[in-house]
Amino acid sequence: MKVLIVDDEKHVREAIRYFVPWEKHHIAGIYEATNGQEAMRIMQEQQPAVVFTDMRMPLVDGAELLEWLHSHYPHTKTIVISGYQDFNYVKPAIVYGGTDYLLKPLNSKQLIAAAEHAFQLWLEEEEERRQAHRRNMQLNVLRPLYWDKALSDLVAGQASFQELKNSLSEELGMPLFVSECRIAVISLQGADCRLLQRFHGDVALTSFVLANVCNEVLAPKHSGFAFRSWQAGVDLVLLFWTAVMEAEEEVHSINESIRQTYGVQLDIGLSPPGIFPEGLHTAFRQARQGLNERNLLQREGRIHLYREHQAGSGPVESYAFEEQLDKLRIAVLSGDLDKMEQTVEEWSAQLAALPLLTESRFLRLQEEIAAVLRRLHPNEEISFGYCYDGEGLFSVLNWRDQLKELLQRLSKGNTQTPDGRLVEEIRQYLARNYARDMTLQHIAERFFISRENVSRKFKQITGENLSDYLTDLRVDKAKTLLRNTNLRLSQVSELVGYEDEKYFSRVFKKSTGQTPREYRKQGESL
Repeated sequence: MKVLIVDDEKHVREAIRYFVPWEKHHIAGIYEATNGQEAMRIMQEQQPAVVFTDMRMPLVDGAELLEWLHSHYPHTKTIVISGYQDFNYVKPAIVYGGTDYLLKPLNSKQLIAAAEHAFQLWLEEEEERRQAHRRNMQLNVLRPLYWDKALSDLVAGQASFQELKNSLSEELGMPLFVSECRIAVISLQGADCRLLQRFHGDVALTSFVLANVCNEVLAPKHSGFAFRSWQAGVDLVLLFWTAVMEAEEEVHSINESIRQTYGVQLDIGLSPPGIFPEGLHTAFRQARQGLNERNLLQREGRIHLYREHQAGSGPVESYAFEEQLDKLRIAVLSGDLDKMEQTVEEWSAQLAALPLLTESRFLRLQEEIAAVLRRLHPNEEISFGYCYDGEGLFSVLNWRDQLKELLQRLSKGNTQTPDGRLVEEIRQYLARNYARDMTLQHIAERFFISRENVSRKFKQITGENLSDYLTDLRVDKAKTLLRNTNLRLSQVSELVGYEDEKYFSRVFKKSTGQTPREYRKQGESL
């Protein structure tokens, strides 16, 4: 706390300084002014919590100062000190919230009691303000999650529009009377090389940032809203509720903004106009189908409109891979890596020669290959990564190389120890949950192992303390947010697992040698 003493009589200011036990109440600074005009300047520079003020002063008197404080610094506590009991002097103190009215000459006990009363009131109210701020921060974190879930349920046909109607209008700016809608969907699967890597492969974080980019484009016309999808296979949904015929142009603008910001464009599925709200679910399904049935081998065009003929597989997709699956099965059973790689080469040549390969058909092919390999290697992890190039486009060569690497690993066998698998699971768990309150005890209970064993095994396998690893993970996530968003530091702190912004800043500086603000400014200057 800081205090300000305003009186044109020096001996009164000195008496207040002498009698009040400032150190006991941890007062950080004591300032003086001889009139209300000086006091206003000091208030603007220092924002004292408590003001002692006389009533009769030159230039700006106590009544004017009290009125100004009430208007500009309503949380400040005021103690009036006057040589007059006139009602005209007492009234402003009452009207503008003075905590006490003391008469000159000052009584030391009354002065101390009045000061301590003001200090206590300010501290109590400050604590209430802090709690309200924390609650608002929590609500600000939860509100986007609420709308992600509510709108995901709405477009999936699992929520009532009437229950959300007023909130959609009040919070998201949707007009009360909407007759048409259109939906676009985005999957980040094809954004691997340039976008997801920039966010360390964190799909949730990338979706959060992209939703903000989309909404910046949509906001000027209030034409719709972008949110993160809770439905499998879709990461981002754009709901258009006005000017639906211009939605395709808006989607192109969004993709151009993403290209300018992150150097990559995304594949976006777009539905035709539909009736609102009855046609929301149909529009969502059509947008997904437009995206899922796009031709992966096509190099031009990133906006994929739904067309009726897309429903179901066309004759060009009726190619049979059963023979190739049998070849792969036999090659894996034999353990002959050359045969496995030859099969993959034949398969990749067959894929590259196709006129049409839809994403949905390709994913089914991946599932069939995985099923074959899991039957032959039941104890091994079988998973496929992304098969996209630097432009975010499907690459047959990347798919070929990835499948070869998987077969090479399976042919050598899984040499990872049980402890190694445990530590890898812990690392994956931390990567998904770094924003939560995370303790060693929590991790121990999650993996049914003692705290001592968790710490020891993690250090043995990685050569790093678990707590240091989590801190580095959070700092890396914070760096990404600071570089790529305009979020406030308090929001960045919350998103990477620190409720206390000041503590987050200390951790960040200890790790990087810079405060978060310095790091952000450095990034802006590059």
